[in-house]
Amino acid sequence: MTQTTTPSSGPLAGIRVLDLTLALAGPLCTQRLGDMGAEIIKIEGPNRGDFTRNAMMRDVLLGGETTCFLSINRNKKSVAIDLKSPKGQALFFRMVEDADVVIQNMRPGVAERLGISFETLKAHNPKIVYVSISGYGDSGPMLPRPGQDLLVQSFSGTTFNAGTADGLPHPSPIYIVDVAASHNACEAVLAGLIQRDRQGIPVQAKVSLLAAVLEIQIQEITTHMTTGRTGQRGTAPYSSTWMEPPYGIYRTKNGHIALAQSSLAAIAQVLGSTELAALAASRPDPADDEKMLTWRDAIYPVLQAILAKEETDDAVVRLDAAGVWCGPVLDYDGLIAHPQSEGLFAEIAHSRAGLIKTLAPAISFSTHPNPKLAGAPALGENTSEVLSSFGVSMSEIDSLLQEGVVA
Repeated sequence: MTQTTTPSSGPLAGIRVLDLTLALAGPLCTQRLGDMGAEIIKIEGPNRGDFTRNAMMRDVLLGGETTCFLSINRNKKSVAIDLKSPKGQALFFRMVEDADVVIQNMRPGVAERLGISFETLKAHNPKIVYVSISGYGDSGPMLPRPGQDLLVQSFSGTTFNAGTADGLPHPSPIYIVDVAASHNACEAVLAGLIQRDRQGIPVQAKVSLLAAVLEIQIQEITTHMTTGRTGQRGTAPYSSTWMEPPYGIYRTKNGHIALAQSSLAAIAQVLGSTELAALAASRPDPADDEKMLTWRDAIYPVLQAILAKEETDDAVVRLDAAGVWCGPVLDYDGLIAHPQSEGLFAEIAHSRAGLIKTLAPAISFSTHPNPKLAGAPALGENTSEVLSSFGVSMSEIDSLLQEGVVA
């Protein structure tokens, strides 16, 4: 369903955000702020802009626009400024004076070289909230390495939490690190605004992809650091090396079923398996890693053979009635068609791409129940409009356009 009210009516109405981010973590953070009503001014280079404008997923272009860019840049205005030029930098400083937030995810040192670090900008606005997103933080030997999702997953130990001993480390197929970091950055902005308003001071917050993915693993890492124990990869393809059976996904007669933390004895009773019941009763001492791994590996093939003869929906109903945590495994088509998905999706009209079917905002407010979702902007689409709102005269804008300082 297309949304119906204006973004400015949201809980962050009146908050101005200068968005210097690209890729996923930063733009998803600022899109979330825009969904809440903040004015998001996306500042891009005059020639190329955010590289996701050209980063295609499955070679899909909609009206010449990539779905990567369209999906994470709604409710924003694009201003194209050359921050490497003295006039462009001076123009940016004027905008900072009348902004609430600056957020950037440049590589470490780039903001300093451009002269737009927190230390510089707080002199132009002593109440600015400045949030930076990096790959690995702002110190250490990994500092110059690219902060890319798969690379950070691999560095963080995440990929050894699933899969089998003779298989490759098992990365997430989606950009979980970027998304987690986007949430951290959004929280940092909101907390910074509260501190700024209460104490009247400039606030700087730093977020890293590495810290974000470590937080996702907080239970596992805490257990490992405290006890020295770790998850064991065996022969069975469980979804997590840290969880006891039956935690994982199994084939059924007509699809797949997911089983979470549940009683093996209860599952054995529902499915009528004496073999599974015997395995459940033979659980070894969890402190004995070797016996525990052997026990885990013995359970999967037995349970898989039983479930392969079951219809998914029937098995879910019966197991659910016995208090077993379970559910069907859906693909995107199945998810979209499921009645539980009502209200989770939205349609956005875009001037070039047409009607975009995407996700609705993940957070809803009683005072802002149906936010209007404006399509992602073209590069520099709002340059004149936005600069005018910052007090730049039309004659000056025309001059800057002719000089190539803005576009």
